[in-house]
Amino acid sequence: MGDLALFIPFLALFGVIIYMQTRQRKKMQDRQAALQSALGVGTPVMLSCGLHGDVTSLDEATVDVEIAPGVVATFARAAVLEVRGTESTFVDDELEELADGDIAVVNEERTAEDAKRDTATARPAKPLAHDDPSA
Repeated sequence: MGDLALFIPFLALFGVIIYMQTRQRKKMQDRQAALQSALGVGTPVMLSCGLHGDVTSLDEATVDVEIAPGVVATFARAAVLEVRGTESTFVDDELEELADGDIAVVNEERTAEDAKRDTATARPAKPLAHDDPSA
């Protein structure tokens, strides 16, 4: 009887773990189905490889995404990670707190600092061994 009393909590714990995994899988499947149904021509998307673009055409297994003006690439539909809204989404919490004008100023200052540093530390490129006639 003592062995059975120790075995029942482990069995219950195993059942809870299985239930949680099943529930998690179901949520992921529902999310993926909602994502696929939200796809349409002109929808801005982000792919699993990090590319952002707009959907130009859809097939049952593939999606054509315009990743730059005039550049259309074909990907598997499963590569679509998320449908992007028209407003920009910030990943960093600090950027969410900044106003739009503050972000522009931060980007301008960083660009100016980067330009100064790049011109100050610019070095001429070394010739490769096969380009060097003295070698």
